[in-house]
Amino acid sequence: MLASFIPCYQAEDKFGKTTESISTDGKVSVKFIFTDADIDYSRREYQREQVADLDFKQGILVTVLNGGFRKIPQIHIRVIRVATENDTYFTYELVDGQQRVTSITGFLKNEFSLPKPFILPDGKDIGGLNATQLKSKYYDLYKKILNYEISCVWYENISDIQTAELFIEVLNKTNDMKPQEIRNAVKGLFSTWNRDTARGWKEMSIKPHKLFERKPDGKGMKIIVGWPSKKLKGRMEVEEWLSELVYMKNHGWKNGVTQSPHTKWVKDIQRPGGEYESKFKDQKEMMDLLNFGYDLLKSVHEDYKLRLAPMVSKVLILYANDLKTTYGKVIPAKYTKAFFKVYDDWSCKTKQLYKDRKAYNGNQMGEFNTLFGGQNVNAINTICSILDEELEKDISAFGVVEIDQTDFTNEEIYKKWKDQDKKDYWTGYPLEFEDAVGDHLIPRSEGKKLGGVTEYHNLVVTSDVNNRIKSNMNPESFRKQVA
Repeated sequence: MLASFIPCYQAEDKFGKTTESISTDGKVSVKFIFTDADIDYSRREYQREQVADLDFKQGILVTVLNGGFRKIPQIHIRVIRVATENDTYFTYELVDGQQRVTSITGFLKNEFSLPKPFILPDGKDIGGLNATQLKSKYYDLYKKILNYEISCVWYENISDIQTAELFIEVLNKTNDMKPQEIRNAVKGLFSTWNRDTARGWKEMSIKPHKLFERKPDGKGMKIIVGWPSKKLKGRMEVEEWLSELVYMKNHGWKNGVTQSPHTKWVKDIQRPGGEYESKFKDQKEMMDLLNFGYDLLKSVHEDYKLRLAPMVSKVLILYANDLKTTYGKVIPAKYTKAFFKVYDDWSCKTKQLYKDRKAYNGNQMGEFNTLFGGQNVNAINTICSILDEELEKDISAFGVVEIDQTDFTNEEIYKKWKDQDKKDYWTGYPLEFEDAVGDHLIPRSEGKKLGGVTEYHNLVVTSDVNNRIKSNMNPESFRKQVA
């Protein structure tokens, strides 16, 4: 059945030899995987996140050494023929079975020991031994591990795209994969960025974004920055949260998100001709959003952190980002305080503010907190309508600072440059006009009410270097720095 999935096709390699894609049932020994073959069993597209705990790994070794009717489930290996002018050799990719295989190879690398007690049918107690000790004391058992054969399907001459489709569309049918595990298997720049940003890559010294920093707790991981203490189940919850955030940001987040369109989008944008085929062009924008989200979640009062479920946190960030885009600045602590005041007031069964209110779909609205159980159009737009209503009552309570987002004209900069006797405002040194830029004396980040406007009286001319160093510093602070 698996073989029928892969269409046979003819293709020429760079030396003109035609090849045909095939799949073959067979077996593979642990020795072949561990010592003989050039096999990559760490391709992250085909990993479901490292969720195998010590009990699982030790259980695999018990199965190998006890024998009997129990067997390690079948694995799937891609064969890659590498042809040179003088030779042909093969490399391999483990497409499915990473946790099973790495449990065995991990033991052989002395990463863990056998369980205690572990008494074999012949009475030997090998509990607590690592691979080196087992090899020294019971070499026949060590050899038994190396010679153990695992049922395997070999795939020859299939492309990266075919391999991903095999993992997603065929192996998925029997392996209970979550939608995000399917999206993770799609090969491309966005999937790589999403995976690396959400959980990092220890082997490549890539750290996750600070919003998703973790710490070990023995048999799992916990998110510890800005979130409630939550034990991850190892099924790509964080990758899913991040991928949904990007999808919602790109598709108008008030339209909601559902699994099938989300998965189709992840596939389409990374295929040949797709929007992100050669570059994840929205990377900077998304990193800015995550940095902003980090500041927001960090500012949430401890009393409310337990309410930061995935939907609550996404709405918290995306609604604030809309405010920042519209007005220029949002003060995190004030905003999150106002957000959760609305959350409490409109969820209160005593006040019942929702009693005479219709939801977006025209039905009777329920308690505000119940709206976060889904990510559909009705839930999101009902939430936003309540937030908009409260925002209109007191915009300042939400930490909104209105900032003038226009820029000085070249004519204004030239006039001020001449008024300054062609000198840098901050240093007093001569300044060529081609090196001159307009600077807000009172930074725009201070907001219109405090004078951070794009008007001539708030313009000074300085060098590009000084302007970048000054950034959002107030005049007094920067004068001390350049004095």
